[in-house]
Amino acid sequence: MSSGTFTNKNHTVGLNQFHLEWCTKKRFKCMRSEYVRKIVEECIRQAASEYNIFLHTLAVGIDHVHGFASIPFTMSPSEAEGKIKGRSAYLIFRIFPNFRLRYPKGHFWSPGKFIRSISNVTSGAIKGYIENQQLDKLHETMEQIEKEPGQLNLAGFF
Repeated sequence: MSSGTFTNKNHTVGLNQFHLEWCTKKRFKCMRSEYVRKIVEECIRQAASEYNIFLHTLAVGIDHVHGFASIPFTMSPSEAEGKIKGRSAYLIFRIFPNFRLRYPKGHFWSPGKFIRSISNVTSGAIKGYIENQQLDKLHETMEQIEKEPGQLNLAGFF
């Protein structure tokens, strides 16, 4: 599935694409190692695949994740992110059982999330943002959202 291809399922045609972001519990920097980040990325991709969520782009930082995803029309963005977080945490704990020492209650990801529909922003802009991890610009834009009545404009990132 390419980022600009319309999906045609159950009498519905369109794009159901979102920019997703979530953090580890208490922003612990448990993904410092390139090896751990690679395994976490594989777990996230596997979890998404199990729920028919297509991840176009995924970036795993030391304490958070950014993704650009197409989700099924029958699933809300919040539900999609919750399913990815829940299943990937299970898979991560299976591979790294010592993480249970840091997360004894089994909550690898924090309950918070950032979800943004792609809407008027091109998929290339989202991919570029995620690949370049321009977090400082995202925070600047988030501070201005109260002043801006419309949707958050990510076009300013490029």
